[in-house]
Amino acid sequence: MSFNREELEAHCDEIVNERAILNRIVVLCEGGKPLKPSATAPSITEFAQTTQDSAFYYRAVPSWWRTTGKLEPYFYPCGTQTNVISAYFYLKEKHQASHPKESYLNHNRLFALLDIDLQKTRISGEYPFKNVEDIYQNLYRNGKVNATSKDHSIWVTGLLHKEAYFLIPELHDLLSNHQPKAVFDNFPVALTRLYQKIVQSMTEHTDIYKNFPKAKKRIQHHQLLYNSQSVNDFQKSWLDGFTNSKATTTEKNALIYALLTIAKSKPIWEDIKLPIETADHKNYRDELCLKIGREFYAKQPRESEHHLPSFFNMLSTIN
Repeated sequence: MSFNREELEAHCDEIVNERAILNRIVVLCEGGKPLKPSATAPSITEFAQTTQDSAFYYRAVPSWWRTTGKLEPYFYPCGTQTNVISAYFYLKEKHQASHPKESYLNHNRLFALLDIDLQKTRISGEYPFKNVEDIYQNLYRNGKVNATSKDHSIWVTGLLHKEAYFLIPELHDLLSNHQPKAVFDNFPVALTRLYQKIVQSMTEHTDIYKNFPKAKKRIQHHQLLYNSQSVNDFQKSWLDGFTNSKATTTEKNALIYALLTIAKSKPIWEDIKLPIETADHKNYRDELCLKIGREFYAKQPRESEHHLPSFFNMLSTIN
């Protein structure tokens, strides 16, 4: 949901005035809607802990973080990608203009985490990188977080959407064995079928055609797919490789990660439904993504090369 300027500034003012952020890292992320203060409204931190995308990131805070002796980071949803960028610079400017007693924010501990998406969003404030694609190309190398991660306070996801992190191949067992809280038969999420739906749906999105040359640069490390001349060529190469009976698990996983890097997984994720018409499908997906954060990402070791654990590892170095 997009915030207008007035809503965004009011939202940011709530963050600055939230005593809970004192001595904490603050990460702005996408999602949520304007919080309307009232006598019964939750605090902005309570609101963030139950709102996608921030609720997922809260659950993904690594278990090893507790050994650092540092307070856990707080995540605050600020609407769209553009909203998050605007909020980041508004908070930077507001903190610097404020008397210390008027702000609980440490601007050296302020970060933003954005979905990379396909559009080339400009960064209008004073920042070393002028658009999100430049951030991506500096932050990632060969699909992994680069050693330059310490230079970034605005991060972008290495996969196209946050939802892609719910569909990586390492989650196969967790998703296959997930039992909804509601009374349903065990309902596995079949990743192989979803990957094929993602690649087949690429022709439904005009922006992938428009941005295909740029998107391809993100998968230069996968030479076969990088050599694709068109979206249709990519689809064929991907399906041929994925359905090849001689392909190894490592080769198939490389195909999956390349796919999730440039193809839209969010619509496919949002189409996951329980096999009963009256079910609360969104609640099921929300329950599932929180479980993924808690039982997979939070349990990754500090040296994990997965993108989100790498982000937390970088945050843990901030004084």
